[in-house]
Amino acid sequence: MAQKLFLDALIGRDDFEVQDQAHNSQGPHKTTLSYGDFEIPGFFFSSLRKPDFQRETNEWDADKVKDLVESFLDGDLVPAIILWKYADSYTFVIDGAHRISAIAAWVNDDYGDGKISRKFFDNAIPEQQLDAAKKARQMINQDIGAFKDFKDALFEPEIAADHVKKRLKNFGTRALQLQWVDGDSKKAESSFFKINQKSTPISETEIAILEARRMPAGLCSRAILRGGQGYKYWGVFETELSKKIQDEAEKINDLIFKPELSTPIKTLDLPLGGKNHASTSLAMVFELVKLLGANIKDEDHTGDETLKTLCEIRKSLQRVNDIHPSSLGIHPAVYIYSQSGNFRVSCFHAVIVFTKELLEFKKLDIFTKYRKEFEDTIVRSDLVIQQIVRKARQANKAVIPLVKFFHAILDKLSLQTNTADVLDELSKSQEFSYINLDEVSQSNTSSTSFSKATKSAAFISEALNNASRCKICGGILHQKSISIDHRVRKADGGDSSIDNAQLSHPYCNSTYKN
Repeated sequence: MAQKLFLDALIGRDDFEVQDQAHNSQGPHKTTLSYGDFEIPGFFFSSLRKPDFQRETNEWDADKVKDLVESFLDGDLVPAIILWKYADSYTFVIDGAHRISAIAAWVNDDYGDGKISRKFFDNAIPEQQLDAAKKARQMINQDIGAFKDFKDALFEPEIAADHVKKRLKNFGTRALQLQWVDGDSKKAESSFFKINQKSTPISETEIAILEARRMPAGLCSRAILRGGQGYKYWGVFETELSKKIQDEAEKINDLIFKPELSTPIKTLDLPLGGKNHASTSLAMVFELVKLLGANIKDEDHTGDETLKTLCEIRKSLQRVNDIHPSSLGIHPAVYIYSQSGNFRVSCFHAVIVFTKELLEFKKLDIFTKYRKEFEDTIVRSDLVIQQIVRKARQANKAVIPLVKFFHAILDKLSLQTNTADVLDELSKSQEFSYINLDEVSQSNTSSTSFSKATKSAAFISEALNNASRCKICGGILHQKSISIDHRVRKADGGDSSIDNAQLSHPYCNSTYKN
């Protein structure tokens, strides 16, 4: 799948409702946009905004951006950009943010990694975004030519490349058509949703996120996904509190998305939450904050509830995988990723809920006691997990069945069921009767080259078999969550020599052992 470009920095955002609703769009307005209107900074872009409820501009890959720029330069039909403006203030994009951003990316040489984007993200741009931008620039500059090539060719056309010369005579006459929405901001917002539902339908989850943009659930989701960078939806709160929200969001982003995931997988040092620039990442984070109890009904007028929620989310994630003394050190390769290295969002959510319930049900020590056998069973359950998710039909609907599956495994083990018999016994129960242990995975391999999945599977299998284990519970250790334990406790006279040191999970060391 082609990498999407993150062009959200090129058009700013603003609150659609900051002005009196009686203010209407007032003309006359310009009817076209030429290439000069896309230069940043510039008079047009200085007043252009996306509504705060509009989706992020991250749905186009390099091919789509290139096609749009080519259509613009060749005078092909490009759908009109729809704008709305209230008196003496910003101009809002009702439809066409991706089209404007694509041309602005070319004109300003910023495909998500340029000067504008770096300022927007305070230089905290993920490697995946940088890589996608670099590839886009190389392809577009080679096939079309950089915007700078066209400007330079105006002065020295004789040295211009042939594909630039071909378009140079019409370069100054190309323009995009504009349409304007008349009426107040409610009319403009209604137009936005109607237009976007007809072109690229907005999912129920996206609508929920947009509606929750001023509620703790929405504010937390936006802040976490970008690690406190990008457009600051929480910037309306008091400065000190806003800074605390940003700091908490950055910590949570690190807990979920660090280190960055690259494929094929060649390390067990995997992030809990997959890639933070996947198209589904915002929905994944939004579902997480809801599962952890974030308020999705009431607006947060002060920011206090948003900050409190972020702190609670951080504590929940620290308990899953971190160096914090409460951490179980849950290994993503065991609990979350498939054997072929695919990130499973349903397992990500389920593991966090399961860990939370272990605390609530006072089962942390039981889990630790049987952890090695539990993880051995989970590793052998790759196909079973696929069946559970398939039966649920949707990843978010599979979370509860998966959590019940985890609890059922632990219950069987605590009843002294042989590890090899756990899955068989569960498949005979009424709740999990749909599990088919005889099902085999069909592989229609026609290529002589190994796929990324095959390469990842080969590494994960080998690496898990040779992974370091906690000397207290026997569970597999993750690099982000390793504690050095005294074999003989200091209180019992143990010294600090290497012979008295052993690797363990933080919780096993700080709580379970004691």
